[in-house]
Amino acid sequence: MRSKTICFAFVLLVVLNAIPFDGNITYSYEYELEAVRPIDISTPSQTEEFNISSYKDFADVAADLLVSHLMNLTDGTVFHASDANWEIYQLLSSLANYYWAISALAKQYESTGNITYSIAMSRAALRMVELFLDPVYPGFYVNSYAEPELATTKRAGVQAYAYWALDLAEGVNASLDFSAEKQSAIRCLTDILYDDLYGGFYFYTMRNGSLNIPGYFFEIYPNSGKRLDHLVLGANALFDAWVETSNATLLDIANHALNFLYHKMPYYFSMDLSGLRLAVLRNGSAVTVEEGLRSGNAVVTDLNAMAIRALLKGYEVTGNVTYLNFVENLFAALLEYNWDKEAGGWFAETLDGIPYDPLDDEDVKYYKYSEIQFQMTLALEDYYELTLTQFPLRMVIDTFELVLTKLWDFIDEGFVRNGNQEWAVLDDSWEIHYTAVQSQAVLALEIVWAYGLPYVSNVRIQPISPRPHDLINFIATAHDADGISMVYVNYTLSINGTETTGILLLPEHPLAGGVYNNTLNELPDQTRCNFFVVANDTTGREFIAGSYFFIVRADIYAPVVTLRAIYPTDEVRIGDEVIIDFEVYEFPQHSFVWNCELWWRVNSGAFTISNMTFMGVDGELLVFRRSLGQFNAGDQLEFEGRIEDEAGNIGVSARHRLTILGPRQAITPLATWQILAAIGLIAAPGVGYVWAKGRKREYSDAQREGKKAAKHRARRRGSRRRR
Repeated sequence: MRSKTICFAFVLLVVLNAIPFDGNITYSYEYELEAVRPIDISTPSQTEEFNISSYKDFADVAADLLVSHLMNLTDGTVFHASDANWEIYQLLSSLANYYWAISALAKQYESTGNITYSIAMSRAALRMVELFLDPVYPGFYVNSYAEPELATTKRAGVQAYAYWALDLAEGVNASLDFSAEKQSAIRCLTDILYDDLYGGFYFYTMRNGSLNIPGYFFEIYPNSGKRLDHLVLGANALFDAWVETSNATLLDIANHALNFLYHKMPYYFSMDLSGLRLAVLRNGSAVTVEEGLRSGNAVVTDLNAMAIRALLKGYEVTGNVTYLNFVENLFAALLEYNWDKEAGGWFAETLDGIPYDPLDDEDVKYYKYSEIQFQMTLALEDYYELTLTQFPLRMVIDTFELVLTKLWDFIDEGFVRNGNQEWAVLDDSWEIHYTAVQSQAVLALEIVWAYGLPYVSNVRIQPISPRPHDLINFIATAHDADGISMVYVNYTLSINGTETTGILLLPEHPLAGGVYNNTLNELPDQTRCNFFVVANDTTGREFIAGSYFFIVRADIYAPVVTLRAIYPTDEVRIGDEVIIDFEVYEFPQHSFVWNCELWWRVNSGAFTISNMTFMGVDGELLVFRRSLGQFNAGDQLEFEGRIEDEAGNIGVSARHRLTILGPRQAITPLATWQILAAIGLIAAPGVGYVWAKGRKREYSDAQREGKKAAKHRARRRGSRRRR
């Protein structure tokens, strides 16, 4: 009974609230927008364009940012990184950061003669010794932010970085003498970290050289095993130390380390070398790790770059051609599996020939990291310097064109951490400015600029996707400190199995210095043009950029038409002016769009064809608009966009349906008497129920009392009769 009463009261409240006290309530249809976007249409793309200025310009800016934002010039402290706005968020750093900063500052001082860089470098070197040199045992600590026992472990790569940094500092500032500190790093490599049983260097030891580590240490790979970066960095440093000291023991240990690398570290995929694996056990056997952790067989690109540099140094010092031959095979493997053939640039790591991430994140495995790109360019520069073959240098230029265009922060300056596979920087956390990255950029850019070669960049054609009736304009930018003598295109045309070669001279543009261009006549449909651009400077030095290609295609591609927006955007009601926007992608982009029509009808009537107005360009998209006026509540509009280009190709969008809403509800707020009436209606049944139940209880109590009294009187009468 009670629940029925409450339900009844609730219904009364709802009904009361629906009473139109001075209001006009009209039922409205729900707003409905059905839009089915067409499947993405894959079209041939020839849109790669790059735009860079002098490498020297970028190096100078990166060096200034390093000094002004990423270190304390007063005491030489080097910070780890800053955020996108150059606010330091990690003060404590590692010895590796000091090495990269010192290397960059030394190179910049060598290039510019600016004493500020020498001062900054000297103070950073002194600060590095103060923070990381072990006062008791040989060697340098790893960093200043980990748990003390872990931070003070000894690792081969750290000793190599310490040795190189101090050697560079001595070379720039003759007043510095780090002989004892450098000897400490070398002794750590030979006396503590060298594995005299299997060769190579242990992954890490305790500060006193013990391989017994605390149980709370978490490292994926066993500390007695071998990790690629420490193996090759240690060997490379010992080669340099041998050159300085002529100590044969150092040369033997370095060669043993590379011999271990040559026999134990290669990883093969489908019988082909895919690169050098990340880690192995002490004897070279494969490492087994838990799921979700980085496989020891991963081919990490920057670590392989370090290996290339160590092998080249080994060849330079010893003349062992095996090292050079292995570099050629290793570079070919990295180019095959770790270079992105779609968007360009180097993947961070691969496994079994495909991009790899330990957590199998489909996005992360394709990221383009700045550090990976710069580490590879440093290795390729070493390769070029030793062999003087231009292909490694071309790869350096190709990598620079992408990094400088995509990963340079044009607002706050500096190189960001990473972009996605297409090089887009989509997240604020990707805009971190790492000290090591800025330093590597200075080194890589200054080195290639110092070659004094004429550099060709921003190679492109216009139109990007030529058609049979288009004139083709070749454009390139060329830089050289000595002056450009000549720039030309060497091309090969292929059509129906027939090849034709030719030379097209690119004169300098009269109004845009450094820009060279010329026009090639129309080419038949399906002609493939392979070309490279050659630049000669006034001293006779030459640089070749390429190879590039394009295909001449007739325009057979229909425009891609998609709904962009409906206005008003949130809802469309009676009395609103309905406005429709469509966006159009036309390939080739320079192909002219004749007209854009909106086919529409109301409530299944006949279609009306209305021309849409061109509103402008949004990136690669053309935007068209049409106003349809006002409609009645409940009207259903069906519409689609149709576009025709100059070649007669017609693109049709998906068909969309829009239902017009009625006017908004206008409910007058309840007056005080209405609220009181509602309260009364709700409360009355309850009050009545309580009153009735109380009266019933009183009636029952009276009945019970009456019965008791009657029984009492009856007992009294009975007793008298018995007497």
